[in-house]
Amino acid sequence: MAIQGVLSLDGLGFDLGRWGSLPNFMQVVQQNVGNWGYIAPERSFEYGFGLPEHGGPVVWNSVEELPRDVQYDFIIIGGGTAGSLVTARLSENPQYNILVIEAGPWHEDIFSSRVPGLLVNLRNTNVDWNYTTVPQGGLNGRRLGYPLGRMMGGSSSFNNMVYTRGSKDDWNKWANVTGDEELSWDKMFSRMLQEEHLVDPPGKQSTERHIDPAVHGRNGKLSLSAPYLNHSFNDMLIQSAEELKDEFPFKLDMNDGRPIGIAWNQFTVDANAERSSSATAYISKTGRNVHVLVNTHVTRVLPMSKDSTDFRKVEFAETPQSERRVLTAKKELILSAGAIGTPRVLLNSGIGSRRELEELGIKTLVDNPSVGKNLTDHPLMKIAFETTMPDTDFDMETALADWKRARKGPLVVPNTLNHITWVRLPTNATPFNEDGFPDPVENMPNTPHIEMIPLQISSTPPNTAIGIPPAPHGMVTLQVLLSNVNPISRGSISLRTSDPFVHPDIDFNLLGEKVDIAIMREAIRSARRLYSAPVFNGSVLGTVLPREEVTSDEDLDSYIRSMAATFAHCVGTAAMSPRGASWGVVDPDFRVKRTSGLRIVDASVLVSANILFVVDV
Repeated sequence: MAIQGVLSLDGLGFDLGRWGSLPNFMQVVQQNVGNWGYIAPERSFEYGFGLPEHGGPVVWNSVEELPRDVQYDFIIIGGGTAGSLVTARLSENPQYNILVIEAGPWHEDIFSSRVPGLLVNLRNTNVDWNYTTVPQGGLNGRRLGYPLGRMMGGSSSFNNMVYTRGSKDDWNKWANVTGDEELSWDKMFSRMLQEEHLVDPPGKQSTERHIDPAVHGRNGKLSLSAPYLNHSFNDMLIQSAEELKDEFPFKLDMNDGRPIGIAWNQFTVDANAERSSSATAYISKTGRNVHVLVNTHVTRVLPMSKDSTDFRKVEFAETPQSERRVLTAKKELILSAGAIGTPRVLLNSGIGSRRELEELGIKTLVDNPSVGKNLTDHPLMKIAFETTMPDTDFDMETALADWKRARKGPLVVPNTLNHITWVRLPTNATPFNEDGFPDPVENMPNTPHIEMIPLQISSTPPNTAIGIPPAPHGMVTLQVLLSNVNPISRGSISLRTSDPFVHPDIDFNLLGEKVDIAIMREAIRSARRLYSAPVFNGSVLGTVLPREEVTSDEDLDSYIRSMAATFAHCVGTAAMSPRGASWGVVDPDFRVKRTSGLRIVDASVLVSANILFVVDV
């Protein structure tokens, strides 16, 4: 399967993904939480529990503020993309007492998270986990910075807001891999519509021929729109889809299950030109039966007794020096710490490979070598074309004033260009024909190999949370991101120490498999063909990154290995598998295998990286 994205969950970035929106994985969460079938517990009113009104959750800023005499039915570890949603779903029963423990701050205090065009300001701050990978062999030994949201809403409060569901083939493959037909496209489509709230873009822009309202919902909680900025490039790119329609057809709506082609972007931006995230759409609208403890780090989950595998206790602290507190959930713990944080918690708790845990002096409670393995992400790189088109630069002070005053201008969108292109390579493409590599998405005709995102026309680095170099020598260039959205390289998350406050070792093994770099090579060639369409004659003059004369496999590979990064769409480290399978970490009902009282609901359960609406940009 493939997953992009939101949870980006969390980091279901659903690319998840880019899970850039919330992932469709959210639909899976909605369905499964509703099927868990709990009997309502006794009511507790002292701290607002049991009250039906939706006055917002009770937010505690420190462990000291947390009351010591309250019992919680569910404790959610992580208030990110998935954690916020599952909390909201459970809170619909007013008799459930729910605690969410989030490492970062409350989202409403983060202005740059609200304004779509200010997302770059979030990087390398206290709301960014600021991870760094181990040296990547496929990238000439480079270490990569790895941004992930560390605040309520997780990466849905931090990412590029691009809303992509993925193809129907992706969903059907996931259903086949997990043995759960409820995860198929036909079963999930109606649930996707239930979550969405399609709104007109800020300023009531016309979206005719930009989006198909028939494949979107209007009554859900997560806002979705198709805002754009006017530029001559828009008409030219759409014209190229007519001129090169065999390879790059126009696609009215990339979220109808068949995304291949050139489409207008869709974003999780509401009618007020603000980010719609898991935090704003879900947890902010819960009732007083939800408590949220922010700025607090979960260190371990603990068994109810020695040698038990009933995990309903959670240990947490604000800092490495702080006293560690323990709380017990009356019903269940739900681990939603993301594809990096979730395996870290499991491993620190003694759930993982016995051999690896013993090396760190951690007692093994559940021997499962799958924990932390199968790490998957999309390799990403930038190319740049010399151009005579007008730039898309703007004055930030004026733009911010326009956004504050009238919710208009360039800050209503994350990028100043407005499209996305999904490319499926033909069966006779070089990687599968001359090179002889198996096609990673063979017999999945609706699933792309390549993603192209034109970002801006400028001499400056693009406004994105991913670190991208500037154009050469101050030249004005058309800057395009390229990604292989179905890589087969797999990496891992592993502990470097038993200290739960130390970041784990993150190894994506990016471009570790030869077919992955072969597809990236074809991405450059494909982009060069697209921007050589007749409509671009005299406007796009050829690539300067890489230079136009860089054409051989060897030279392209050298460029890719020196420039590639990740899309921050990590998934797979607590993979879902069929019941009784010898591999995997959770069953299709999200329960951690060979345990009770513990589920995982986040991007880590996704088997591979490309259900675009599940985590994202």
